[in-house]
Amino acid sequence: MECRPYGVYAVYDVKRWWLFLLLPSARVAVTALFGVTAPLLWWELLPAALLISYSVAKWYTCRYRLTASAGDRFHTVAVRQGLLTRHTLHISAEDAASVEVERTPLLWLLGGRRIRISTAGLRRRADAVLYLPAHSARRLFSLNERGAHRTRARVWPVAVMALSGSNAAVGLLTAAPLLRHAGQLLGQQFPQDVVSAVEQALFAGLPPLLRTAANLLVVGWALSALNMFLRYVGFYAQCEGEHLHLVSGLFTRRDVLIDRGKITALELRQTLGMRLLDLHTAVITAAGYGRDVGARPVLVPAARPRELCACLNALLPDFPVQVPRLRTASRFRYVWAPLTCLLSGMAVATRGGWWQWAAALWILAAAWWLLVRILASAHAGFGMSDSTVALCYPRGLALVRVFLPREVTDCLTVTQTPFQRRRGVCTVQVRCFGEKRRRHRVWGVPYAAVNALLT
Repeated sequence: MECRPYGVYAVYDVKRWWLFLLLPSARVAVTALFGVTAPLLWWELLPAALLISYSVAKWYTCRYRLTASAGDRFHTVAVRQGLLTRHTLHISAEDAASVEVERTPLLWLLGGRRIRISTAGLRRRADAVLYLPAHSARRLFSLNERGAHRTRARVWPVAVMALSGSNAAVGLLTAAPLLRHAGQLLGQQFPQDVVSAVEQALFAGLPPLLRTAANLLVVGWALSALNMFLRYVGFYAQCEGEHLHLVSGLFTRRDVLIDRGKITALELRQTLGMRLLDLHTAVITAAGYGRDVGARPVLVPAARPRELCACLNALLPDFPVQVPRLRTASRFRYVWAPLTCLLSGMAVATRGGWWQWAAALWILAAAWWLLVRILASAHAGFGMSDSTVALCYPRGLALVRVFLPREVTDCLTVTQTPFQRRRGVCTVQVRCFGEKRRRHRVWGVPYAAVNALLT
């Protein structure tokens, strides 16, 4: 039987027009809060009324039909939508590469759930998005809550990942704002003169413009870290037959079911802070998951090597990760860019005055980048066996190790510039099918050894 989506569908569709609804809403808020007479004009209300009517009409004409198999589980789904041109989408459970059940705070208040169903196609968004009542979503898309191989993420490694995964270099500037607010909260227990002395030591002579910019960067870093922590605190993963069940989020809860046969790559990621504490983040590349904004197919948020191996053995027992690597023979290729930035910052710092403080921030970021690249140059490399391709290289401010089954490697390219031919090295690039990160590149690998592996 065809059904109309839950009414929250119209609410979320109206949210897309928030920019056009901002002016009428601001006038209503001013009138309610301050008693100021600000009458709404018809040319302000008409666009808002048309957009709201359009979203309601989309909800009213949309229909879906779910077919359940034995046990009232999702089997097939058909979604029919469109005002003038109607189109119907059919997806079976066998073709669904991933199913995500999302519960945001707004959905929790309204008693609904958002379900995204994706196939292993080339779309930039989920193939089908459904809005169902909570009880219907639990019945049709319920996942086993008592898996035999459940792995949980501990709180302190997740906190370290959140703090270092956001722009970690900016985190060095948090000391002064934190101390200032601590002094205001603690009063006599933490004298204000101590706070002022430490703040002056950190921000001595810094122009007000740069001090404001530093505080804005700190706020942005803190909000990013808090968002990442709330996303992965309470995270756990478990196996359910041929699928992985990933659960994450404190306020916005996401239940994701991924077909293990669609996983094309396993990536182990380390930032500099995580490297110091010997923590790793495991991320998978899966065809059909990771298209939507904010979707990150994290398998293990943060864990030490022994705990990480236990999790991978339980969740991906057949995924090979032991491959000997050919180390890079061109380490300078990894460090020349941050080294150039560092030297240019030092040159600017010699001008003194306002330029000196701007260059200091630039030098701090370049030094952090240089440390990451020096570490990456010592571990970068490429390896290949009968079943697996492995790469280790730097990406941004992190060191990544990627493992790909050889059968899902779409293309392997070996290139040599004239300078590389003189040194006998090359650049290896591997491409795989999946969402988000599809290409992986390693510089300065010995050409003769790579050629021997390929032949």
